[in-house]
This record gives sequence, C-alpha cells and structure tokens, in this order.
Amino acid sequence: MEHSSDVMFARLVDFRIDIEALQVHFLEQVKKLPSTPYRDNRVDYIGWSVTSRDGTLEDGIRRVASASPKVRGVTPTNACSGYLAEVMDELRSHGLKPYRARIMQLESEGVEMPLHTDSSKETWRLHIPIITNANCFFEWQREDGSIESVHMPADGSAWLVRVDVNHRAVNRSREASNRVHLLMGLDTNPAFGMLTEPWLPVVKENSLPEGNAVP
Repeated sequence: MEHSSDVMFARLVDFRIDIEALQVHFLEQVKKLPSTPYRDNRVDYIGWSVTSRDGTLEDGIRRVASASPKVRGVTPTNACSGYLAEVMDELRSHGLKPYRARIMQLESEGVEMPLHTDSSKETWRLHIPIITNANCFFEWQREDGSIESVHMPADGSAWLVRVDVNHRAVNRSREASNRVHLLMGLDTNPAFGMLTEPWLPVVKENSLPEGNAVP
C-alpha cells in the first residue's frame, strides 16, 4: 500500500496492550472518579481527562476552542495511573506525541452522529477501544457519497483514524451497552511506517439515512 490520502484508518504497527488490565483499571479506578458530561454533534458522552492542560479531570473533555492559546494537554491527571500510565508511556515509546488524552464513554444508543470534520488539514487521532460491542462503528463519507465503516474491537490494538474527512462514531445497539474508548490527539501525524495494512472495510451504498434514525 502506498502512502495515500485515501487511507481512513489503520492500526498502530507492532503495538498491543493487555486489554483486560486496561478494562480493570477503567472499571475499578477511572469510573470511580468524577466524570464530565459532554454533548457532541447531538450525541451524549461522559468523559475523564487522562492528560490535560492543567492536570484536572475536566479540562479537554469538551472541545478546546481554536482561539485558545496553543497549549497542549500533556499533564497527567488522577486517572493517569497504574496500567493506564504504562499504556501512555508505551505509546510515546513508539514515537507518538499524544496530547489531550481522555476516556470517553458513549451514552447515546441506537442513534447516528451527524457526519462532521474536526480539521481542515490531514489530521489523525488515536483510539484504543476499552469496552465495545459489535454494533459500534467508526464511519467516513467518501467523496462519491459512499460510507466506509469499520468496527474497532477491544483487543488491545491502537487505531489511527482520520478526522479531517467527514466522519462519525455510531453505536447502533438497541440494548443497554457501552462504548468506551481511550482517545487522544497527536502533535504530529504518524509516519507511514507506523500504519498497518488496513483490511477491507464495510462500504455502504451512496444513500444516507435521513436524520439520526437507525434504519
């Protein structure tokens, strides 16, 4: 595969964490800390900052205004301890420069977030699924209107995803379920050698569902 702007997602090469250890840390440590509610593109989350600008759990959960001084959120919070701190160190050892790391739990179920972009230039974000279900997907809209969709399993992999292309996160489960990801910005885009070969994603037809209703 050649380096191409057509690549929407890939796993971080030669990286695998102990997902059970991270799940235990989330359930036994992070979830006991105060969470911050956040509504993004008509979808509800709760979140905990892992690294922030001032070391608090709240800073960086809500979108940081572009007009703010360019101060990267790299100060560890109370959530960044134990195995989670080891995960952050491992990511840095792979040559990444993460900032504004946070754990986000998607509260809305059975709805589709509107497609949106988070940047006007090529930008990648890193996700590590902690808890998920088979009905959770990350999706992009191609220039021809088709939707490219991938399920990211909670298997200890780290995922690099484009956020400068129309995209959305969806949890189409109609039952009580969680979708919890550790995610973060990257100070520099990943080198192409850091990306694994993506497997064939699910590509849907050109037409999109109207509104937020799940078909």
